[in-house]
Amino acid sequence: MSAPVSSPARKKLTPVMRQYEDAKAVHPDAILFFRLGDFYEMFNEDAVLVSRTLNLTLTSRNKGEPGEYPMAGVPYHAAHGYVARLIALGHKVAICEQIGDPSKIKGLVPRQVVRVITPGLVTESEQLDARANHYLAAVDGMSTASGAAMAGQGYGLALLDFSTGELSAAILPDAATLLAELARSEPREVLFGGGLEELRAAAAAVIPHAAQRADEDLETAHVGPTLDEAAAEPIAEQALAEHPLIACRAAARVLRFARRCSPGARVPVRRIAPYDASGTLRIDETAQIHLELVKASDGGRRGSLLDVIDASVTPAGARLLRRRVLTPLTDVAAIRRRLDAVDLFVNHPRARAELREALGGVGDLERLAVRALLGEATPRDLGGLRDGLSSAPAAIAAVRSIPDVEGGLVERPAAERTPATAASGDARDEPLGADVDPVSELLTELAAALVERPPPHGREGGIFREGYDVELDEARALEKSGTEHIMALEAKLRGQTGAPSLRIRYTRVFGWYIEVTKAHLSKVPETFRRKQTVATGERYTSDELDDLADRIEHAGARALEREASLFERLVRNVAMASDRVRVLARRFAEWDVAAALADVAHRHDYARPHVTAGEALDIQAGRHPVVERYAAAGNFVPNDTKLDLAEERLWLITGPNMAGKSTLMRQVALIVVLAQMGSYVPARAAEIGVVDRILSRVGASDNVARGESTFMVEMRETATILREATRRSLVILDEIGRGTSTYDGLAIAWAVAEHLHEVVGCRAMFATHYHELTELARRGSGIANHSVSAREHGDDVIFLHKLEAGPASRSYGVAVARLAGVPEGVLARARAILGTLEGGAALPGGKHASLRGRSRSGAVQLDLFAEARPVVSAEQSAVMDTLRAVDIERLTPLDALQLVVKLKGLLGAS
Repeated sequence: MSAPVSSPARKKLTPVMRQYEDAKAVHPDAILFFRLGDFYEMFNEDAVLVSRTLNLTLTSRNKGEPGEYPMAGVPYHAAHGYVARLIALGHKVAICEQIGDPSKIKGLVPRQVVRVITPGLVTESEQLDARANHYLAAVDGMSTASGAAMAGQGYGLALLDFSTGELSAAILPDAATLLAELARSEPREVLFGGGLEELRAAAAAVIPHAAQRADEDLETAHVGPTLDEAAAEPIAEQALAEHPLIACRAAARVLRFARRCSPGARVPVRRIAPYDASGTLRIDETAQIHLELVKASDGGRRGSLLDVIDASVTPAGARLLRRRVLTPLTDVAAIRRRLDAVDLFVNHPRARAELREALGGVGDLERLAVRALLGEATPRDLGGLRDGLSSAPAAIAAVRSIPDVEGGLVERPAAERTPATAASGDARDEPLGADVDPVSELLTELAAALVERPPPHGREGGIFREGYDVELDEARALEKSGTEHIMALEAKLRGQTGAPSLRIRYTRVFGWYIEVTKAHLSKVPETFRRKQTVATGERYTSDELDDLADRIEHAGARALEREASLFERLVRNVAMASDRVRVLARRFAEWDVAAALADVAHRHDYARPHVTAGEALDIQAGRHPVVERYAAAGNFVPNDTKLDLAEERLWLITGPNMAGKSTLMRQVALIVVLAQMGSYVPARAAEIGVVDRILSRVGASDNVARGESTFMVEMRETATILREATRRSLVILDEIGRGTSTYDGLAIAWAVAEHLHEVVGCRAMFATHYHELTELARRGSGIANHSVSAREHGDDVIFLHKLEAGPASRSYGVAVARLAGVPEGVLARARAILGTLEGGAALPGGKHASLRGRSRSGAVQLDLFAEARPVVSAEQSAVMDTLRAVDIERLTPLDALQLVVKLKGLLGAS
């Protein structure tokens, strides 16, 4: 960015450019959009950067002179699109506006920065995802060299959604927990305090698309007043009373940054919501990805858990549901309260339908209220607010129509409030049908003021209804019917003077004037003032005509001025009621989520889970919520699962690829997530002993950017699981050890399974193709073998997707390869080699084939280093085995040619 201009150079600048340099000096790290007439101009390095980034024409000011400098500009009415592109790339943009009406100011027009837009402080609806929160985060604390928090204080984390006014503050015990919260909340921008360089680097890997900024100047400010000096509410007092100092510092940091970026505007925060990490089910970044909670494997929403359960009809409801998916609870009473609310709407479908219909017209009251509070609301925003408030009575009536609705509590216990879920409203438990403030007087005012479809902006008027304001109506009438007023005045003057030839006319040079012919000049009153003599008579004006002409000429401008004044007053009135509107919006969001989950449960046959503080996960006829939805109707095969710390806590799951091992494990984890977030679950019945964290290692992946192989990523994730799992955790592992040699992989998988069973002692599911691992079930209680069944029909394999007790007899890998379209010649050779391996014979070339999963009899082969048995004429035997394995009916001519070449190669023939 541009460096400050030195004093000698500053003297040579024009007054306008001195204004620019003054504003730039205050915001050196931002791209300055400097208003000049109908354009925002950028200069110097800002101009070069913007022209390159936005593909704008780069020009110059003072071209050819010693003081020439680069310049680029955009029309002010289209600036938001350019700003959005810069913000998406992580830049800050400072908006420097003209203060006052240039047409009424003599000399230099005052200018000042009215707002700084950063990736974390976006409020424009076009730049926001209506169904997700948009967070600015702040992190405070000091790290040791190992990345641990110093002095046992932990880390302070604050999350501010500037578009909704939600602010939460937390103290987190270690870096891993902090990174997990950042991954869950996905902030668009993070402010880091001093001494956190290593943590910043780790956060960049977890949230790579978030802008990061060092923010070390908090130490000079007293924590209390820094929280919000402009607000009347005692935020600072409440914060200091309820939050540890380090969490309070993080909240102060984020609020101070927001206030600096919005000078003159009130930061839309009413209170800071506390957070206790122990009250939520911990799901780290890896588990989020593996379970596809809010994003599918391709990064999109379709195919995720959120995709199939989100039946919400309001943006605020969608945001709340997303937060709940990412932050399920661990408090049994709180979970049951949520389930009670869903129950009410499951059992009263008519009320549910009426509520959902009413909420469909609510829109985004929460964000609209904040835009009004910030002074950024447009006429269309206020129209949306009016329409949303008009839906409130029907929504309230639908809820109150439910018998005994007072018994259904909405969420709000302290354990439920997290950085991602805490709202800025009241923190008490409240009945679902408790009194709700519909903000009816604001609705009355908006309905009386606004036209049915307000314009997107107020530059051209057309905001207010006819009859709302007398002065505005008069100005509009003059603008539309000025000629009629002139004709009426003409008739009046003709009658008063008795001059039948009197006319009122208009020219561009003289404007409006009164013309009287020579024959009637004697009748002209003294109040008329002569303007011009013409051949046919005289031209006059009068005070009455001048006043009317002035009002007609400026009627349009006066109408626009009056509308602007009325609109400004209306926005202020909305801002005064914004807290009440946001409380209403949050209540609607809670209703929306409960009704949406009830609707999903009704439509897709979900059952209410029995959530307990026990140690069992007992799921009867459980189904994968996503796979089931995208499968053909009736094709998904449900399965029973029971993991109990007192009985079978570790399941070793074997079976062929494509049989459904990964689906089974994921569905158990997703049912736990659904149950603990307060939703019905896809099962006939389910008992859920609360889980404290879900840890997973599913699927193959690498990290090219870090230079990490698939196996390295697998081992890192496995190490995290073994380090963080507790007795109450749920662990799902799929194919541990497959990324390295068979011997090493089996050894690692065996050791990991033993550690989970003997050291951690948690509920776990371990899918593997290492059949040797099934021997673990014979070595002690708590481990059980299960398999996902498949059957052979000729050379075909049929996946039954049914869970059975005991290990699988074989993996059907060759059959799966045939389903995938592998050429028959290759399959035939694979069958021959498989027969050799299972028989314990030597491979061609003398390599011994002593590593085998199961013999044809099904006996476990645990001796990994058995001596190879000698085989006579190995090459000939290999050719014969391959020929026997060929399915002639499936052999194409090309496959046959390739097979001949392969057989000749086995015999060493050229």
